Amino acid sequence: MYLLIAVINNEELLDQLITGWLDMGITGATVAETTDLLQLISHHIPIFAGFRSLASGGMIHNKTLFTAIENQDTLDKAVAFLEKICSRTGKPHQGVYFIVPLTAFGRLGLEVDEMQHLSHMEKKIGKPLKEKVKKDSPRHRNETGEHTL
Repeated sequence: MYLLIAVINNEELLDQLITGWLDMGITGATVAETTDLLQLISHHIPIFAGFRSLASGGMIHNKTLFTAIENQDTLDKAVAFLEKICSRTGKPHQGVYFIVPLTAFGRLGLEVDEMQHLSHMEKKIGKPLKEKVKKDSPRHRNETGEHTL
């Protein structure tokens, strides 16, 4: 299992990225508004105002996406899609991504089966998901009781 973290400098790409990942079955991403260090100091610390010319595009905020991905194949597809939509802009500095191996993953709160989880996700996004998990999809626990995939 992997944690894919993508920092997107071009907010216009966000909808396309999320839609593409949903179509791949990636339904558990979290999006946070973040600020680049150079942009932050150039706007809030007067002595560093000269850094404004180094900040790409003048955008103050980025979008950072975090998603846990179960297998290498899905991870490869997610990264390829991310790279493709960023390169289509024809512009540099569209963002960065990195991947961290995960040793455990768990959901908090009451347990639900995979079909209930998918139904909840479909209600959240307002459309059916393209990929469904089989009803008898097993959930595994490691020796400490955490869910692993």
